[in-house]
Formats: sequence, structure tokens, C-alpha cells
Amino acid sequence: MSSFATSPFASTSSQATSTSLQPLNDGEKSPSPPTPLRPVISSTGFEYPAIWSFPPFFTIQPNPSTQTHQIQLWTALILSWAQHDRIWEINVDAADGGGEVFWNRTISRRLLPASIRAVLGQMVKDGQAVPEPAKQTSTYLLYWRRPEEWGNLIYDWISDNGMTNTILTFYEITDGDLSHTTEFREMPPNILRRALDTLIKKGKAQILSGLGEAGEGVRFL
Repeated sequence: MSSFATSPFASTSSQATSTSLQPLNDGEKSPSPPTPLRPVISSTGFEYPAIWSFPPFFTIQPNPSTQTHQIQLWTALILSWAQHDRIWEINVDAADGGGEVFWNRTISRRLLPASIRAVLGQMVKDGQAVPEPAKQTSTYLLYWRRPEEWGNLIYDWISDNGMTNTILTFYEITDGDLSHTTEFREMPPNILRRALDTLIKKGKAQILSGLGEAGEGVRFL
């Protein structure tokens, strides 16, 4: 992920908060010193970087090179936030504007839907998000780990617990007694299926249907 500290916005914001005071004319009051930007801790304990409190960060910049880096910073922020708060999916058109990450109420700034779509569009190209369902631009799955990474984690968990050649339902993998301490706990079925597809291609898993009320199952090979 990109480093927030190396952002051109970071240097700009630093300049903005360290402007030297000009000489005062008679009768003028001394201006208040600028407030330096600082990280913000959310109610869930996620630490938003200082740039999240810099108003221009919420407007997609027209300069191509600056815009590219800005979108990289937004991508890093979205994925970090999603991983910390265990956000699997966002809806750009939801009442909350896609989530807290896009709306800093303290400075009254938000990333507008068109700008969010621009960021997500690049994330889709980079394999870090996917529209769900396809061919629409409202809801997206977030890949704070790519499907292949999830597949490897799941298979390692299966191997470590001696469950190869065992049939498990989708529910048991993500919400069973053994999975409650795993990183993939409560993973939505649409992301789980994509993760399992990567194992199927490697010959490490087989999807089994027709398990009645238990739904679909998986045999790990």
C-alpha cells in the first residue's frame, strides 16, 4: 500500500499549517496560529491518517500525476479501514455515502459518489475490488486480501486442523466453532466462493452441492 506520509498532499498540508505570520498594522489583531493536522481515532479504534483531515484530499485533483497518487492514497486508506473494521462490501449510493471513511464530519468534507466511483474503478482494475453484482456501479466487494490470498489462508487452516478430505459447509468455514478466531470469519459467501475457486483451480478443493438445508459444501483435497 502507498505511504500516506509521502503524499504531495502531505507536503501541501504541512505548508498550509506552517505559514509564517505577516507583520501587523496598527490595531490589527494577531491571527490564531494554524492547527496542525493530526491522525484521528474513530469510535472503532481505526486511526485515520492526518491527510484525512486535509480538505483538498476529498476533491479529486485535476493534475494527472497528483490524481494518480491521490487515488493510490484513497485505495490504501479504504483497504486499511475495511480490514480494521471488517468491511466486506460498500454501497456508494447508501445513506452513509459508502461508509465513514468517505465522510469527515469534523471538517465537513466528504468524497462525492462520482469521486468514490473513480477510486473504486481503479481498484477494480488493480484487482482490489469488484462490482457485485456485475455491470453496475453502486455496490462493490472490497479485497483487503485478494481471493487467492484468502484461499491460501483457508487451506492452511484446513491443513493445520487436519481437515483435508473432510466435507465442510460454507457456514462451517466462515461461522463454525473452529473459525471464530480466523481472519476469514463471517466472510460473505460471494467472497468465499471466489476464494474457493482459486483452490479448485489448483486441485485443492471440490464444491459439493445438494447437501439439503446445510447448503453447499466443500471437500478439501
